[in-house]
Amino acid sequence: MDTTVSRRQLLAATGVGLGIATAGCAGAGGSRTVTAQLQPTEEDLTAAQEEARQIQQQQFTGNLTRAEAQQQLSDLQSQLLDGLIEDATERAEGLGLTVEDSIEPTTLLVSGSGNSLIDFLDIEIVSNFSSADRFEELQQENASGNEQPTGNTTDQQPTENTSNGS
Repeated sequence: MDTTVSRRQLLAATGVGLGIATAGCAGAGGSRTVTAQLQPTEEDLTAAQEEARQIQQQQFTGNLTRAEAQQQLSDLQSQLLDGLIEDATERAEGLGLTVEDSIEPTTLLVSGSGNSLIDFLDIEIVSNFSSADRFEELQQENASGNEQPTGNTTDQQPTENTSNGS
């Protein structure tokens, strides 16, 4: 049995600890609230990248116009991100967490016990945690028009802090 720890596993473990401390989950008992960033699974990303290469190849060979290729790539991105909020919400609730709010397509405000939050972070589609204040910042940015409108928004950029190592 190989007991070697890869660089990725080490960084993931370090990131989880740092993120939990940053998000305020290190204390005993009580409920914590964090901002969770979501991402498609590695398998879905790989499939989408392959499909994007095929679309680009079709454009290069003249089988698609630039506008057609852009539309297909936009549709591909939408398909990749559709359902992330719903899937993550279902999984969070299954762990006893409460989803307080969301910003489509990739951001949730989640509250619950520290242990449940750690379990939630272990789910492949959960990219990282940051403080609940980050969620408020994103909403303010959206409301001021710096990024996108609050609620059903698109192309949310992930925050830093904690990676689940997927």
